[in-house]
Amino acid sequence: MKKGIRILSDTQEARAPSRESLPEQPFDLQLLNCSPLYRRSRKLYLDQGGAFLPTLVSSPRTLSSSILLEQKIEYSPIERELIWLATDKIESKRPSQLLVLRTYCSSLYHEQNHRILWKLLPSAPKDKIALRRYLNFVESLVIILDMALGDELGECLASLFYLTGVIYDPGTSVRSELKNRREYRNYLQAALHSTYLILELFEPRDLPKVMQALFPNLGEIAKRAAIRSSNLDEAFIYRTNVLWQRRHRETIVQALCQKPASQRGLENALVAPTLQLSGDPMDNRQQYLIAEKLFDVFDL
Repeated sequence: MKKGIRILSDTQEARAPSRESLPEQPFDLQLLNCSPLYRRSRKLYLDQGGAFLPTLVSSPRTLSSSILLEQKIEYSPIERELIWLATDKIESKRPSQLLVLRTYCSSLYHEQNHRILWKLLPSAPKDKIALRRYLNFVESLVIILDMALGDELGECLASLFYLTGVIYDPGTSVRSELKNRREYRNYLQAALHSTYLILELFEPRDLPKVMQALFPNLGEIAKRAAIRSSNLDEAFIYRTNVLWQRRHRETIVQALCQKPASQRGLENALVAPTLQLSGDPMDNRQQYLIAEKLFDVFDL
């Protein structure tokens, strides 16, 4: 981690911050400069009225707070402090301090994409089980966008940003291995449905076969997508995600159910203004159609 921070700080580009960059968000300007997908997400979020609030916020508070439903993102302006702890001759010998500070780093890309999806998707259903599926599907879409960012950056660069905590996926080589955009989209579709089923608490070891059955043309790539999805943190699957949904159910219903028609940007991918997902793990038709629309929005 120290080495990654040193490399990123040594290679910071000597150029003025853009209108979209955030002062003291660790390596935000670098991500904006090197990733079209990161820039696209930032623009979409700002265009829909999103705002940022520089304050002290830890990852645990971010993951447990209902602010996720608001068009406001808090972030800790700690870039210089982070670099100092990693590069100072004395402070760098105390790695525990750096690890503590890292808990105040957040992935703004991940946070932005949640807000973008709240605006784009149809209304959420009020039924308890249907709402759970809706929220798990949204989380799966955001996780897939995390994967796409890591793949776009490439494993070497993505791993550096990942170690600092400012992105959530270290990337793979799969994008460069596939022949064209359509094949990569199919890979993301397989990873999406596998991630969704994992959040729905299906057994991860069964998913490679399910993905290969649903995406027969992908072959081994479908299996790799399922395996990648199974790397999702178990504490998030079984505790953080479940508790967040349970704790904020009333706020979620108020924010996401019966949204105005003007806020349902992907509704034309559906047959109804409320998103109802099938409980059949072999039926991903609704998810597939929505994901295709979302890939268009993000130019994937």
